[in-house]
Amino acid sequence: MIIIGEKINATRKTIAAALEARDESVIIQTAREQVAAGANYLDVNGGDPREGREVQNMEWLIEVIQANVEAPLAIDSANPDAIRTGLGKAKGKPMLNSISLESERLANMLPLVGQFDCMVVALLMSDEGTPCGVDDRLRNAETLIGRLVQAGRKIDEIIVDPCFMAVSTDPSNGRTVIDAIAAIHKQWPEVHIGGGCSNISFGLPKRKFVNFALLCQAIYHGMDAGLIDPCIPDIVPMILAAEAVAGKDDFCMNYVMAMR
Repeated sequence: MIIIGEKINATRKTIAAALEARDESVIIQTAREQVAAGANYLDVNGGDPREGREVQNMEWLIEVIQANVEAPLAIDSANPDAIRTGLGKAKGKPMLNSISLESERLANMLPLVGQFDCMVVALLMSDEGTPCGVDDRLRNAETLIGRLVQAGRKIDEIIVDPCFMAVSTDPSNGRTVIDAIAAIHKQWPEVHIGGGCSNISFGLPKRKFVNFALLCQAIYHGMDAGLIDPCIPDIVPMILAAEAVAGKDDFCMNYVMAMR
């Protein structure tokens, strides 16, 4: 599974404070902890409404992180200037998080997809809003995957985010997104599937148990990427065990080696 560590995000109070103070120690510790816990990518979001500030935050974060860890970065922003800056400064092959079918976002981000060699998170939102069923997710996936391939991305460079929505607001949200994952995986077996899966537990107590339940079922049906906190106790072993049970780990070697 492609684990994208979610913790370096300006929506978190500790990260926002570290950004404001330019406190490298907080960023370095957060980056190292996630890599040690099993993150394959580190998400980097320096969101700030002040003019020009988000680009400055992105530049600083990337400089600090890359001086201290070797993990590739997922450049996370709705600001095309911040995305362009991040992709340009990232070492190795970064990830663009994210593009969608929303007209303005698509127009701003699609040229960057063609300009930079990167993985891409394809969020299945459109101008009509968040998809609610399986069929509208499939329609959006077909359109967005097609646009990304036309822009130069290979099918296995795309991570489709099917839009995880809270089961606390609609009990069908969990089953529907899992069914959509299965349908997307069947139609495009080489595309990656995943995203901000912890949205599923929003508004519920002890959210990690709901997240664990979602991950186990979604992995079985084709999910192989996730924006998660890898430092949550037992989440990475649970993912490895779910992959083993789902037949996605030959002879359970990844699980066995991790447990050793």
